[in-house]
Amino acid sequence: MEAVYYTQTGAPLQIGGIPDDESRTTRYALTIPRGLSLLSTHDPNGKVIGLEQFPRNDWPNVRLVHWAFDLMVGSGTALFMLAIAVGWSAWKQRGVPDGKWLLRALVAAGPLGFLAIEAGWVVTELGRQPWIIYGVMRTKEAITPMGKIAIPFLVFTLLYVLLSVVVIYLLRRQFMQSEKPVSELLKTDA
Repeated sequence: MEAVYYTQTGAPLQIGGIPDDESRTTRYALTIPRGLSLLSTHDPNGKVIGLEQFPRNDWPNVRLVHWAFDLMVGSGTALFMLAIAVGWSAWKQRGVPDGKWLLRALVAAGPLGFLAIEAGWVVTELGRQPWIIYGVMRTKEAITPMGKIAIPFLVFTLLYVLLSVVVIYLLRRQFMQSEKPVSELLKTDA
C-alpha cells in the first residue's frame, strides 16, 4: 500500500506519487519523514519491511494498490474534515447548519463514502495477489472451471435489468403522485 521497496528504519510516509517497480522508487510523492515508521510501529525510528524482502513474482500491482489506498484514505479524510466542519458550524449556530456552501459541500461529498469503500475493496483484492491464502494457495490454483458460465450470467443480468425497470417505474409513480409540484418542492423560504 505504501510502495516501500526497501527495508528501512525511520521510513517516510509517501502520499500520492507514481511507484515504479523497475527503479524501485516512488516519483512525485509527498513524503512525511518517519511517518510510516510512526504509523506502523508507533516508533518514528521503527523498522519497516520493504518489498525487496519478497520474491518479485509475489508482489501485487504496487502502483494500483498504492493509488487505491491513497484514494481510500483521501476520501475518508475529506469526509472526516467535512463532519468536523458541520459539527463546528452546528455548535456555533446552536442548530442545524443550512448555509448554501455547506449544503453544496455535503452534496459534492456524497459519492466519497462509496468511493472509499470501492477503493478499499481494490486495495484488498489487488493487495493480496497473487495469493488467495498467503503462502498456501495462489489465485490461479483457486479457479474452479465451470462450463456454460454464460447461462447464469445472462439470467442474473436479466434479473437485475428487470428489477431496475421495476424500481424506476415505482419511483416515477410515487413522484408523479406527490401532492406538490416539483417547482414548489424546490423553492426555498428566502
